Amino acid sequence: MGIRRRRPKKNGIALERIEILFSCAQKEFAVHPELSKDYVERARRIAMRERIRIPRTLKRQYCRKCSAYLVPGINARVRIHRGKIIITCRECGNQWRHPVVRNYRK
Repeated sequence: MGIRRRRPKKNGIALERIEILFSCAQKEFAVHPELSKDYVERARRIAMRERIRIPRTLKRQYCRKCSAYLVPGINARVRIHRGKIIITCRECGNQWRHPVVRNYRK
């Protein structure tokens, strides 16, 4: 078996492209929501092809089930319940929960 090598230059280019696609999705959401969904799908395909992770800040901006770009109050509902953030996609009804992290000072 061969040694698996990382490709830092290609990974950097792919991450940059993913960020550009998410910013385009944000700009186009008000006028063309279906186009913003297409941008998110392209970004996900790039990440899968290059085997890199989408950053956490961007990962919480789309629905994993239907690839919709989520905007709280318009097509996403965000609630806090028992120490968890519950995000609901209003297009497909998918829900997911993230723990609320508290920073305590000593």
